[in-house]
Amino acid sequence: MAELSPKVKESKGAKWCKALSPDLLRGETIWALVGAGRLKPLTTGAAITNVRVVGFFHGGQTTDKRVLLEVFADQIRGVDFPVRAGSTSMWIKTDRGEVNFGNLHKDEVGFARHYVEYLWSSAGSPEVAAAADQRNQADADARELRRAREAVRTFGAEMKDKWWDDIGRHTQPNELPWFIINGGSAGRLVAFEDRLLISKTGGLTSFMAGSLGGGRETIFPYSDITNIEYNGGFANGVLEVLTPSYQGGANHDYWRSANKSRNQAADDPWTLSNCLPLGRHIYDEAQPTLIELHRKIMEYKRPQVVVHHAPPAASGVNSAPTVSLADELAKIADMHQQGLLDDDEFKAAKAAAISKLA
Repeated sequence: MAELSPKVKESKGAKWCKALSPDLLRGETIWALVGAGRLKPLTTGAAITNVRVVGFFHGGQTTDKRVLLEVFADQIRGVDFPVRAGSTSMWIKTDRGEVNFGNLHKDEVGFARHYVEYLWSSAGSPEVAAAADQRNQADADARELRRAREAVRTFGAEMKDKWWDDIGRHTQPNELPWFIINGGSAGRLVAFEDRLLISKTGGLTSFMAGSLGGGRETIFPYSDITNIEYNGGFANGVLEVLTPSYQGGANHDYWRSANKSRNQAADDPWTLSNCLPLGRHIYDEAQPTLIELHRKIMEYKRPQVVVHHAPPAASGVNSAPTVSLADELAKIADMHQQGLLDDDEFKAAKAAAISKLA
């Protein structure tokens, strides 16, 4: 069990340790927990481990972003606890500047200072060296992933990391989209080699989709898509994916149901899972690629014809049977004699053999 600062209760410390366990590196253990927190990014506590100091968020619910701040032991150049407007905060100095881990109670200062300075003094330990290797490899992987993502054709607004994270939940390892149409607050259309994804998640996007705090994410296999339409005006329009479940019975205008609340507008393209409100200029830029997409969908839906060739006949023989009639009749008679065939089955088998081989 980690050591707890004077202002961290044992029950809370146990919850924090459990929440942080999936984020610990190989060989990493939590030494101490401090009630330091800040608003942006929002953290609720700080953990001092045998390899780093982390600022984390734990609000009683699952999140993909628990660790929001971190300084490794080999990066520490000092620690300070300045007091401003009556509030004490914990700042850790590094070669790249100071990292603010947020406010903490004055009674926690001595506790936090002891563990941070002890961690700083152990910067040369094997655990810290191993963690540094993991960090460097993770940084290299992140740079490679960023380069790969930047190579994906994107139409519209620049992609944010959180949008990439949402897309990543629907991909196989090392799988990247073929192209992306980013409608900003309206959502994104993401094209893979065999399917489309319309993703409406995060902040303003989920609000506009009528699912504040959640989102709408729908996958359309190419085999199900019947058409892709754009219903547009001078400046804005709607890109619509049609399938047997989503028929194009009515035009979904950009401003349709604008006078209704998000959840009352059943035909609103901002809330429909198969529609992406999209500016005309983005559509015009993406149109050549959408033509390629139409072609790929049609090729994917085209039935595959498999031709089976008969084996070549033996040299000098056209269609002679490989088994003689006499041999077949002898075999059937032997089965009848052994009781494997009754009289009726024997007569039927003999007739079939004569019809086939005579």
